[in-house]
Amino acid sequence: MSITKHLFFLVVISSLSACASLNKEECQQADWYDIGYHDGKSGYKVSRLSDHRQACAEHHIYPDKMRYKQGYNLGLIHYCTPENALQTGLAGNTYQGICPHEAEKSFLKKYYQGKAIYDLSNEIDKHHSRISSVEYILKRDKKKNKLTTAEIRAYKNELIELKIRIEEKQKHLYYMKGKADSSLYN
Repeated sequence: MSITKHLFFLVVISSLSACASLNKEECQQADWYDIGYHDGKSGYKVSRLSDHRQACAEHHIYPDKMRYKQGYNLGLIHYCTPENALQTGLAGNTYQGICPHEAEKSFLKKYYQGKAIYDLSNEIDKHHSRISSVEYILKRDKKKNKLTTAEIRAYKNELIELKIRIEEKQKHLYYMKGKADSSLYN
């Protein structure tokens, strides 16, 4: 394959992740094996082929279903690994239930570990955001004498509670990350 054609296919494949539709030129130049491989490796359902079929049918071009599925199945092999499962969960991506039965159990174990880390990180971020909001309210409204002593005390208590929760969650997050990393090698 020439460099120009290879670069074109990389552009086509990268554009697939942003949009399910293909334009006329992409449909005409499509390497259905490469597109299937990319879709499988990216965790899309095989039904994504119907999106491509619909986009290309507008131009009277029809995908090579067999080549697509060959590439897709190879892509799944790369997608359905424990390492990728962890990364998929850590990114907060949704698992589409596409891994073959024999790979799914180990995939899900790592996916759920990654997803739990992602969710816990988001909780910590929300607590940090709330701390920023409360500190801003205290600073702004305290200067303008808009807060009562009881409100100031309540906000300060909330800040203490949030900081304690963050510390607890960060310890748990550290433990979860260590457990996830070490279990990759077991």
